[in-house]
Amino acid sequence: MRREIVARGDNRLALLLAGVELYAVLGREFDLLEIMRSFAHDMHEVVEDTPTVRELEELFERDPPT
Repeated sequence: MRREIVARGDNRLALLLAGVELYAVLGREFDLLEIMRSFAHDMHEVVEDTPTVRELEELFERDPPT
C-alpha cells in the first residue's frame, strides 16, 4: 500500500505509513522479547537444582550396590 502511495506522489502519507509500520513491528518485537525474558526466568527456576550432565553420567556409570 505504501508503494502505491509513493507511486501516486504522496510522500508525506507514505512516510506516515512507514512510521506506523515501524511502530507496529517494534511493538511486536518488544512483546516477543518480554515473552522470551519471562520464559528464561521461569525456566531458570525450574532447572535451578537439577543435576548436570556430568553428574548424571557419573550416577549411571557407578557400580550397583551389592
